[in-house]
Amino acid sequence: MQSARAEFRTDLQHHSSRIAARPLLAPLGMVLWFLAALLALLSVREALLWAGPLPHPWAARRTEAQLDRIVALYTNLQETLESGALPEAAHWTALGTLPTPWGELSRSTLELLRARGAAVLPTLRRLRELARSQRSTLAQARARSAQALAQAGVCAALVPAFGWALAALLPGVSGRAGLWFGLCVGALALAAGGALWMIQLAERARWGGLGRDEQPWPLAAAATVERFLALLRGGEPPDLAWTRAVEHLGREAPALARAWGASAWGTDGEPVSPRERAEASAGGRLLLGFGGELRRALQASVLEGRPCSERTEAQLTALQRDLGAQVDRELTLLATRTLKPLFLCIAPALLGLIGAALLIAADDSLGGLLGG
Repeated sequence: MQSARAEFRTDLQHHSSRIAARPLLAPLGMVLWFLAALLALLSVREALLWAGPLPHPWAARRTEAQLDRIVALYTNLQETLESGALPEAAHWTALGTLPTPWGELSRSTLELLRARGAAVLPTLRRLRELARSQRSTLAQARARSAQALAQAGVCAALVPAFGWALAALLPGVSGRAGLWFGLCVGALALAAGGALWMIQLAERARWGGLGRDEQPWPLAAAATVERFLALLRGGEPPDLAWTRAVEHLGREAPALARAWGASAWGTDGEPVSPRERAEASAGGRLLLGFGGELRRALQASVLEGRPCSERTEAQLTALQRDLGAQVDRELTLLATRTLKPLFLCIAPALLGLIGAALLIAADDSLGGLLGG
């Protein structure tokens, strides 16, 4: 019994001297941690870029800044016209420099109305309200998804913090530098994958669940309707106005143009295959069917001898309301959907790192059965 106590006392003094002699954070350890984090994040990023494009963290703010510029230009032109003065030629020329699809939309509507001597103010007001509503929707969606983005950043930083703390507090971990380095790199790669997964979920929720190929569709659909209304105000017959508007849509969203159909009197556009409809999101299916509703409203208005513009404007308002409800639903479900990467990626990385550190410390206290 006395020999066992003496042996235990000797082991305790040995481990205590090792803990006291070990520096808290050596410069070499800092370099290794930095390289591990950098290489793991770069490898995950390259793998995801190979699989598909990543959402840019500043893309939403850049788009909002562009919309602010567009709204300011439309407001300037509207206020100048309402005051009874003529805008300078530079203001009309600036419309062509607007980003896609606003530049082409302005050229194909406002310049057409000016050339035909039709009223410009109604179309200018509608374009301004369209840009303003787009700006407001993006800002609200970004604000509501900010929590998920903050969670992604915190989760990516937890693994290095836990790795440093465990290496500093538990005996034996710093003595297995190679093993601990590999474990930390694997845990960091898993946590970084979960963080990027959360970022992609937030990006998709901001667009109402639309896929990356479907995200230009809402603006392209609204631009097509505004172009159709401008052509009607310019004296174009409804069927020809529809054909010209869908022709422009084919350059911005070919899949949507095929579903809508180029003929106003056709029963339907190019049929969407069951596979394409199944792969489309809820908002995508809504936009694919919107062309048929517009065409039926146009046909009814022409047969009844009533103007097409009123029903078309009502249909566009209903579409924007439905898309807004879809965005609100996706953002509401975002908090629940982010639990999947938390439990499948972040939690296993952290718990695995803690378990590995405890195992290494236990092995060190038993005499190094694992080697290293």
